[in-house]
Amino acid sequence: MPYFQANLQNVRCFNLKRILALVLSVLMVLCLFAGCGKDEEKSPNAPDVNGDGLNKNEVVSGPINPLTGEKVSEDKSDLRPYCVMINNHPDARPSVGLSQASIIYEALAEGGITRMMAVFNDVDGITVGSLRSARPYYISMAQAYDAIYIHAGGSEQAYSDIKTLGIDNMDGVRGARSGEASSYYRDQTRLSQGKNVEHTLFADGSKLASFCKNNYELKHDSSYDNTYGLSFAEDAVSQCTNSSADFTVYYSYYNTTFKYDTDKKCYHAFISGDEYIDGGNNSSIDLANVIVLNVPTKTIDSYGRQAMELTGSGTGYFFTGGKYVEINWTRADRADNFHYTLKDGTPLNLSVGKTWISIAPLDSTKGIVFNG
Repeated sequence: MPYFQANLQNVRCFNLKRILALVLSVLMVLCLFAGCGKDEEKSPNAPDVNGDGLNKNEVVSGPINPLTGEKVSEDKSDLRPYCVMINNHPDARPSVGLSQASIIYEALAEGGITRMMAVFNDVDGITVGSLRSARPYYISMAQAYDAIYIHAGGSEQAYSDIKTLGIDNMDGVRGARSGEASSYYRDQTRLSQGKNVEHTLFADGSKLASFCKNNYELKHDSSYDNTYGLSFAEDAVSQCTNSSADFTVYYSYYNTTFKYDTDKKCYHAFISGDEYIDGGNNSSIDLANVIVLNVPTKTIDSYGRQAMELTGSGTGYFFTGGKYVEINWTRADRADNFHYTLKDGTPLNLSVGKTWISIAPLDSTKGIVFNG
């Protein structure tokens, strides 16, 4: 072979080796960066994935449940949620369906007893109960979500508000439309245990959803803010300035204690020493956030019915990750969302997951007692 041809082949082989070496080097660098991305540290106070619907508290891409910030497979943020009145009398516990709610409200009813309103992104396939009657201030809470309101009876003022305000609702007591009353049923086991009849009414969520599909518009208006004024962040706990893994909210002689579970990184709620559980699946109610709003209440009649103003502004507390911070809340009118800020006016970020909102007259009770 002539000298120049052999030399040309050597040059080509040398260049090919250099190119291969360069490609391998680039691939190694890319793999190194990819590995670093996988090992990136997350917030130590982020709720763990635990099979109970509580997702890691991290910002996600794609569709989310706007009530919890959790990632979902299908974007349903344009659909109206359901607000369901839940009985909290001792004979009505354990309630059914609470572990599947996105947000749980607790506020006073008559006789110093509290009542709950559970906010569901969807009720299809869920049994809920036992159900209780409507009150004007709960209707106001439901309006903050443009929600369909599920109840069993109500005060005369509540019925008046439902009519005059045009509240889309389902009533398990006076409901007379086709498919309305049949969505509700009495739990025969509880009746056989001697429970009073008012503590035994439940609803079949699939029938509720079917009735609403046939009678109401299921989507928000296109101009509606379907974030509900809520925002979520991975480091929401960094807003908190004080520690308290165990605290009690006093409504009256009724009180709810919240304890932070360091293993599951969430709160559990207790009443009279017993944990609130979902009687439908015997599971805990895992809470990423607890919000306590200081709202004065007053008794307005001989039955002990309450009145409270849920528009305007006020103060409160936000708990997440075993810590808390004082907050402010505002709401322009009944159609507005609740807006939460830190004391300096910075919008409040929630941790990803379920939220319990306590509405309590803190100034006329023991308020909040920090147990540890």
